[in-house]
This record gives sequence, C-alpha cells and structure tokens, in this order.
Amino acid sequence: MIIMVTVFYPNHKSVEIAKMYLKQPREIPYVKKWRIFNAYAGKDGIKQYHLIYTEKEKAEDAFMGISKYFMPFNQIEGFHIQSEPLIGVSDGYNLLGMKWE
Repeated sequence: MIIMVTVFYPNHKSVEIAKMYLKQPREIPYVKKWRIFNAYAGKDGIKQYHLIYTEKEKAEDAFMGISKYFMPFNQIEGFHIQSEPLIGVSDGYNLLGMKWE
C-alpha cells in the first residue's frame, strides 16, 4: 500500500521544521520506502509530498507509526497535514474487472 501524506507549513517555520525532521527516527516499522518532495506553495508557504510505501498486510500498523512520527510537528503554528491511501493504476483497473497492461 502507498500512503501519500501532504504537509503544509509557513515559510518562516522552515528552519524549525527542518530541525524537527532531523530529530525524527529514520525508520518506521512496516514502512518499506519513504520519498519526500518539496514544493513552494506561494503565499501559503511550503508544501511537501511524502510517498510512503508500506507492507500491504501491515498498512494499519504502518499508518499508526507514521501518525506518531508527525505528532510533534502539530505544535508548530501553521503546520497541517493530510493523509490519503493510494492504489496503483493496475489495482484500479482490477476493481473495474479490467486489466491494465
């Protein structure tokens, strides 16, 4: 399973956020791969996309670990987060009874 976490925070909080990331654990149980992409969000500050690949059978446990990872950031004014489970295109086609090749 893939979980996409989108993070938003004000520009002037960038250094504080960066320091917090350095203090966080580098590994979360049941997370296989974690990729982060940054984007400038204009007057809204910074936007980050976290694509987090989890073990399918342990997705709920991985999600709990990911949630715990981000909890300390909630103390920073202007920080907010959004989480979405993603499915691949081939899985989406399977839901429709079709095959993606």
